Amino acid sequence: MIAALSPETRYSGSNDSAQWRGHVVIDEARFRSYVASRVKARVEDDEAQDPFAAELRGMATTGMETEWVEQLLRSVPEEKSWAVGEALAECVLADDESREICWPWNSVRDRRTPRASLPGADLVGFCKEGDVVLLLFGEVKTSSDASTPPNVMNGSGGMAWQLKDEATRLDIQHALLKWLRARCESPEHRALYQAAVTRYVQSLGREILLVGILLRDTEPNERDVIARANDLAKSLPSPTRIEITAWYLPVPIEDWAVLVHGGVP
Repeated sequence: MIAALSPETRYSGSNDSAQWRGHVVIDEARFRSYVASRVKARVEDDEAQDPFAAELRGMATTGMETEWVEQLLRSVPEEKSWAVGEALAECVLADDESREICWPWNSVRDRRTPRASLPGADLVGFCKEGDVVLLLFGEVKTSSDASTPPNVMNGSGGMAWQLKDEATRLDIQHALLKWLRARCESPEHRALYQAAVTRYVQSLGREILLVGILLRDTEPNERDVIARANDLAKSLPSPTRIEITAWYLPVPIEDWAVLVHGGVP
């Protein structure tokens, strides 16, 4: 569980290979602080931004050049709510104290233009539980839709459809594995890659963890996720693992980008 957000679990269930949960964050101040610090660092990719900014500043030799560099560094467009949602999902998964989730690369670095959307899965990484390491592929949906379930969960392009494609289409898996391998250069990440992909190959591509994260600013309702989780369980039996989690959050989705950039909606 994520101590920083102190969520309450309002519902949970399982069916064969699938599990689902609904978490509610009651404390608005906690959520605002988490987004403005933890999520902000992920959205802005502080790990890469800090040395990048320091290098640019070091190249400026006059006051005018320094002022121009600072303008360049500030010229970051406000993120869309879906981008903040993806970063939030990565953070809550990585901060889950019950296991170790590793993102070897921040996909923000792959964007060539502001607000560009990258193809493939929203979430690509590893899940380590004890001696077992699994490939993790996932999707993030952010919705204020009053319908239950929201439209982002349904039909072609919905969460279940995308997760099933990631679990069954070899062309998608080939692209994801190739992308992931190129970003696992450190010894730690390469070891995780080798362990997870060996398990994947030896299971003929079946032993992976599929994660669906639904982010809501509505009242909690198990109907948001239960049907899609059950549908996936029917078509993707063990050893594939499926986790669908809804998060019900205390600040309207339309205000999340403002929180990331230090504002008060």
